[in-house]
Amino acid sequence: MGQPATTGAHADGTDLVGATTEFEPDVMDLLVETLRRAVRREVPVVGTDTLLGELVMGDTEAGAAIAPGMRKAGSLSGLISGWAGRGWVSDDEVDGAPVTAGSDEKAHRAADEREVEAAWREARWRFGLVSRKSAAESGPELPAMTGALRACLLLALGSARADGTISVRCRHVARALLDLPDTRAREALLLQRLDTAAAATALDRLDVAETEGPESRGVTLLRRAGTLGRSGNRLTRALTSWTSQSTLNGSPVLFTVTVEAMRQAVRCGRVTVEPVDLLLGIPALDRALFVAGRSLPTSLADVNSAADLMRRHGVRQVSLVASAVAPEPAVVSGSTEVLPSAAADRIMAVARLSAAQHGSPTVGTVHLLSALLDESVTDTAAGADGVVRLPTADQVDVAALRAELNRRLGA
Repeated sequence: MGQPATTGAHADGTDLVGATTEFEPDVMDLLVETLRRAVRREVPVVGTDTLLGELVMGDTEAGAAIAPGMRKAGSLSGLISGWAGRGWVSDDEVDGAPVTAGSDEKAHRAADEREVEAAWREARWRFGLVSRKSAAESGPELPAMTGALRACLLLALGSARADGTISVRCRHVARALLDLPDTRAREALLLQRLDTAAAATALDRLDVAETEGPESRGVTLLRRAGTLGRSGNRLTRALTSWTSQSTLNGSPVLFTVTVEAMRQAVRCGRVTVEPVDLLLGIPALDRALFVAGRSLPTSLADVNSAADLMRRHGVRQVSLVASAVAPEPAVVSGSTEVLPSAAADRIMAVARLSAAQHGSPTVGTVHLLSALLDESVTDTAAGADGVVRLPTADQVDVAALRAELNRRLGA
């Protein structure tokens, strides 16, 4: 199914050129709960069986498509839990790349592998955030994923692209579980005599029925703050707006970018938020708004148009992400507080000063991008030079981008 049409910045309904294909929050929640299931049952590795067991017991239509009704879902989940990673014929390892739809899938292979690794790092981090107070779930080592689970996630990315979307949802993961041969998930489905053809048909119906795009946590924050229109009661909007630093920045948008930047740092394997993560946060929020079918109000559009400027000058999100992964990615646990580095804090301070100097009541992404590009020239010792390195690696004329940005700020 195609990407839902949006309003405002992407009113023409076209896809974001160069946007990343990513697992959406429903899949990330599924991965976190799958990890939790594996830890509780002391499973040595997280396989397709564990993922399937969590999917059918979770509150998703995709799970219900595979095992309709509580009796079938409970029986399938019980079988998987009872065996706890043992007693299977399949070792849940798949040799080679999964077969995916489309002749150009090989071109996406490297990006897909990065996305699987990034999503797994994020899932482990989010698992730790929830499990901080639970001694039973806060052990030093979390189980790794099997080769079949990795292949399943890669296949889900290809399935989403075949549907014409950059959003990987639970239904794509469910379809991958059905399609990938010689796995424990397929073995469990066969043992339970579940009709995989009927499940595939039900998943196809979900594709047709979907009308709304998923909301990232950042978009949900903006909606609850009232930035994307009225949502909830007045007290909720006021409280969310206050906690998202609206009084400091003039709107919650910049705070939402920093939330995205923290996620980007974890996904790239960094234990602190660096200036490069702030840069990644700009197109990440733009992508999230597009996927959700949302746009910023006119009053905030110009001051937060940095993503459009970057795209106009040839900056592609997928290329930025590829260049931003840490050379030796760290697995950030939930017990590790991911805080901004001194360089990132300085960038934010420069952005606020820039807004004040230009008489803007709102600190927006144009001020943030200006600070990132300017600081990368004057403060390479702080690590901000990586900001210019990323778009330059994609043959982007950073000087032209900076010049147009300065004209926009001076207007």
